[in-house]
Amino acid sequence: MPELTIQQINSSDYGPCPCCGDMSRSVWGLVYENDVSRGSYFVHWTLNQVENHGAHIDLIIGTWRNGKPAGPRSAISLEYRIGDTGPSVMVIDAHGRHHANVAERILRREDVIGTPLAKKVFAICDAVLLQDERLTEIPWGQPRQ
Repeated sequence: MPELTIQQINSSDYGPCPCCGDMSRSVWGLVYENDVSRGSYFVHWTLNQVENHGAHIDLIIGTWRNGKPAGPRSAISLEYRIGDTGPSVMVIDAHGRHHANVAERILRREDVIGTPLAKKVFAICDAVLLQDERLTEIPWGQPRQ
């Protein structure tokens, strides 16, 4: 299994959220596979509201050079939720998500689930959630207390 690592790029706070009044945050970075850039990630959530609102994880999979896309790219989106048994993610349609406008292919859930791409998508999601310390408010890999 190739080693996936991340490089944090930036973050932004904005809001307030129209339904709860709390501020929201976006963080983004690049994903590397054995030191070769393979894509970028964007994670969006409302501060102090992950339990209620969850989070969105948007991926652009493709080769990157010097922080810029360098080939065909696919936009993929996941939704993070905390359920009765703990945190989970599921692939959702990327159509309409902000990151999709820089990708040649905007993937729907059925374009990912049950394909070889799914394994790669979930491995990238794991790497992002476990390695980006800016995401401490978004628990991953532990059962619900």
